[in-house]
Amino acid sequence: MKTPSSFSLCMWLLAAGAVLPQTSFAQTDTTQTEGETWWKGLFRGGQETPQPIPEPTQDSLDTPTLTTMDSVALTPAHVPERPDAVLATWNMPDTLRSLDSLAKLDPAPMQGFRVQIYFGDLQEARAVRAAFNRACPDVASHLHPIDPNYAVTVGNFRDAWSAQRAVQSGALGAWDNVLVIPSEIDLPALK
Repeated sequence: MKTPSSFSLCMWLLAAGAVLPQTSFAQTDTTQTEGETWWKGLFRGGQETPQPIPEPTQDSLDTPTLTTMDSVALTPAHVPERPDAVLATWNMPDTLRSLDSLAKLDPAPMQGFRVQIYFGDLQEARAVRAAFNRACPDVASHLHPIDPNYAVTVGNFRDAWSAQRAVQSGALGAWDNVLVIPSEIDLPALK
């Protein structure tokens, strides 16, 4: 027995599709109206009639009203006047109050960026920090021990871009091998 090839099978299916009625392949629309296709019904709006919105009168603008739902109809009700002042008292336990004061005395450090201008031995690190403090007295400098060496970092920058701009503009002086490093920074002064 000879099996049909895939080409002849495809041709047979195409011929069957051309001969069979097209309605057998499509789903009929039961909501279709006369002369209208099924997809037009998707965009057809309901047959609602617009209701006019009553314009407010001068009397209704002067007195505040609250509309409440009644089982029979909507009825307006007058809203009482707002009080002038409200008295509120806070009852806070002493333990919570002490935690609040501790957080104010020793605030958590903020994550940001500093510029490392030196990394090496202690004597040279102290000399570099002193030279930087003379050149830029308004910029904070820090000496960090990183065993067995020391690093001198300067500035308190919230993002790496502002630290990089300070290095490129020369606002921190001219130093060799500077690095912008993530670090805990001092909180900005409150005004």
